[in-house]
Amino acid sequence: MASENSDSHETNSTLLVEDTLTISFQNISYNVATSCWTNINPRARKTRKTILNDVSGTFNAGELSVIMGPSGAGKSTLMDILAGYTKPSDGYIYINGRIRNEKKFRRRSCYILQDDKVQDMLTIRESLNFAADLKLGNHISQEQKKQRINEIIESLGLRAVIDVKSVNLSGGQRKRLAIGLELISDPQIMFLDEPTSGLDSSISKQIVYILHFLARQGRTVVVTMHQPSATLLRMVDRLYAVVGGQCAYVGAETQLRPCLEEMNLKCPAFHNPVDFLIEISAENSDMLIRESENGRNTRWMSNTLRDSDNNITVEYKPGEEVSLTMLPAPKEDFTRKTLLAIKSTYSTSFWKQFTILTRRSLWTIWRDPWFALTFASIHCGMALLVGTLYYKIGNDGFYALDTVKFLQFCLLFLMFTSFSAISIRFPQEIPVIRREHFNRWYSAGAYYMSTIISVVPLQTICTLLFAFITYFLTTQPVDFVRICNFCFILLMVSYVSLCKGLLIGAIFNVKNGVIMGPFFIMPFVMFSGNFIKTQDVPALFNWILQISFLKHGFVGLLLSVFGSERPNLNCEDHIYCHFKVPKTILKEYGALKEDYVSLVIALFGIGSTVAIIAFIILKIRLRNKW
Repeated sequence: MASENSDSHETNSTLLVEDTLTISFQNISYNVATSCWTNINPRARKTRKTILNDVSGTFNAGELSVIMGPSGAGKSTLMDILAGYTKPSDGYIYINGRIRNEKKFRRRSCYILQDDKVQDMLTIRESLNFAADLKLGNHISQEQKKQRINEIIESLGLRAVIDVKSVNLSGGQRKRLAIGLELISDPQIMFLDEPTSGLDSSISKQIVYILHFLARQGRTVVVTMHQPSATLLRMVDRLYAVVGGQCAYVGAETQLRPCLEEMNLKCPAFHNPVDFLIEISAENSDMLIRESENGRNTRWMSNTLRDSDNNITVEYKPGEEVSLTMLPAPKEDFTRKTLLAIKSTYSTSFWKQFTILTRRSLWTIWRDPWFALTFASIHCGMALLVGTLYYKIGNDGFYALDTVKFLQFCLLFLMFTSFSAISIRFPQEIPVIRREHFNRWYSAGAYYMSTIISVVPLQTICTLLFAFITYFLTTQPVDFVRICNFCFILLMVSYVSLCKGLLIGAIFNVKNGVIMGPFFIMPFVMFSGNFIKTQDVPALFNWILQISFLKHGFVGLLLSVFGSERPNLNCEDHIYCHFKVPKTILKEYGALKEDYVSLVIALFGIGSTVAIIAFIILKIRLRNKW
């Protein structure tokens, strides 16, 4: 049992956060198109669906405010708008009575989404350390960062699991970690979408108690809840009920029953008035909205910061103890000189972000050795299988076409492994990226570059292992230049495939990516130069040949193995070997007049273009709940 009585220094609603902020909104409306045609055809504007309709309200510093309502009422949309995640169709948002400046507001607020995704392979200590480096930068010394992290760990009761990987945390511990990560920069306004979703009543009570505690330090804490229980409502200062996109009630929880009785809506004794409000809201929505004046009526806000705070008690399960301590008032250099005076949008420079994120990505890969081991084993195992099947065919003119098939298989194998691995892993990180990027941890460009750089080492090692094993088992020419050319083309193809995997991962989720990925990649396989020879491709599809990275890679491998005036292949006297002359093979596949350097430049250009397109789509996706 823990109680707020133990925290005697918290009484009288002590406000510790400097420059407290009150957020208010006026005449907020939001509507969406019911179809793509609605946006195109002006006559179809009447078919737009209204999610929010002219709502207003105020959420004060030092209060825990709850936006509640039935499913589809518009509470999450209102939260998105207040947090700056979505722009309203109409209306104004004010901070301390002034029109909100988006950039300044984003630096002083945070938004914790419902899917509280964190880096699964990092421990709580590591997650907080990386967050401190990104959110506080070089303006704060390492000693101050360590002190801040320890304060958060103690305040949120995470000391017992500080060195546990996030993947092994309970739902309540993960939620507390998500809150702690944002507390690093000491935001004045905190938004949380459904923080108790999926948690049992005991853990939900812990989370709401923590939010109540944080609000009492002077923060503006706004959360959405579907239907809070009576126990949770005791810790709530302000209710904002949304029904059908409009405000049905705004005021203190203790004033809800008198408000309903004044409208002759009798809430049964021993019945949760919030549950009753939800039940009768559909039939009495017009009357409720008139009474609340769509959020403008504040007459039911009397005695918001109640003296009953000291009577709040929270029970915890074994292993879930939370020993809350008051976070000390931020030091002057922690807020005024650091967080509020930063001219840049982010606390750290682009290259500092890139360095930290690359280190975090590499550490995450190191923490998941099974992926790296499996990835390397697949390449080595397949290399041994291919090398065995095509054993010692490299210098035999009778098997010249088999050598061509071998080269084609090398391309396809490395293309699919590079493409599939990143197209599955990348979308799984989108929820984490979305939260961190929106809360101004780092820029999208820094994250994107660090992702590419962090996966390149493993991709390079595995590709070279595959190339060396297959090259020597098939007894291709032992020539340093040829070996280098062979390996470099395979590396370029794997890098381009990696970029294409990033593109698919940026567009689709894992499920749709698995379906759409092969559809996206197979046309390039068909026009790779082996299934349909270059000279036989209809003029209508010549443009596909020009952008087919597999075609450029295939021709590059042919030149690596059969080009550069290679001597004739061996052929027994009693056997006719049509392709014993290497130039015959190059001519057969339209590679005789090709230039190796031009092919490398083409691969580099294709890869760079795809990578840029993937980055643009990623930025668009991060701006939307896509």
